[in-house]
Amino acid sequence: MSPKVLQRIAIALGVLLLAWAALTVVRRSRWDTAGGLALPRVAPSAVDQVAFRAGLDTIVLVRRGDQWSVNGFPASAGGVQGFLEALGDTTLRSEIVAESPASHSRLGVDSAALRLAIRSGDTAVVDLRVGNRGPDFEGYYVRPDGAGAVYLLRGRFAEQLGKTLADWREKQVASIVPDSVARVQVLRGRAGWSMTRNGPAWALARGPADSAGVARFLAHFNNLRATGFPEAADLDSIRFEPPDRAVTLYSAGGQPLLALVFDSTSGGAFWARADTGGPIYRLDARATELATPAESTLRKP
Repeated sequence: MSPKVLQRIAIALGVLLLAWAALTVVRRSRWDTAGGLALPRVAPSAVDQVAFRAGLDTIVLVRRGDQWSVNGFPASAGGVQGFLEALGDTTLRSEIVAESPASHSRLGVDSAALRLAIRSGDTAVVDLRVGNRGPDFEGYYVRPDGAGAVYLLRGRFAEQLGKTLADWREKQVASIVPDSVARVQVLRGRAGWSMTRNGPAWALARGPADSAGVARFLAHFNNLRATGFPEAADLDSIRFEPPDRAVTLYSAGGQPLLALVFDSTSGGAFWARADTGGPIYRLDARATELATPAESTLRKP
């Protein structure tokens, strides 16, 4: 076979491959458009409520002004914002996997499924039945409420559909600017100590404090975060009176900026809350030790 014939065959094969690739792209584009689930893009500021309901298990996020709550507890504003923004995220992908109602139970999207409703005023902008995890635990099977078609939904929005109540709650216990603190009181069991700012320096009862150690101590309260929250079964055993530990930060005017009390757990962690009441948080032993250190760790060498 002559080189010229081989060249013509190669050109013909190249043209066929390009045509096949173009046809595949067109078919895929058409299939995605026709077979995908279109979720609305909603401005987070327009959403008033996000509800997950499955039988007696209910998680309801409600917005009041700029604040979000979840089942009556403070909610993570960043978490809610990210969830709503993900509705229009380009990582959201979907494909239709079934159209027969006979598949609903198998895919977990029947009447017993988790129901997600996102509302703006009196309008439900999203109303989905959320079912089983997809293949390789990627995404979720979902079905618009009242529809027959089932979709496999993937992406950042889909991965947040399995959040628990604890995931939605605000875990930030304190956010105190270190320079705003002028006095500190710490209680460890029956022993306690205090520390006072004197200009740029800090003084303990037994002498000057180590400036670097104090800076590290106060920085801990700039973003003090919990690791979790108590279950209903834990509440009866939590006792804050008297507290196992306590810490109070005061402003220059003598006003409390933060006052936390702690109760130890059998596992080495601690429960913590404001001394006036409110949400109870779980802090690990290290975070509690940093928040309520021994006086000796802050003494000037």
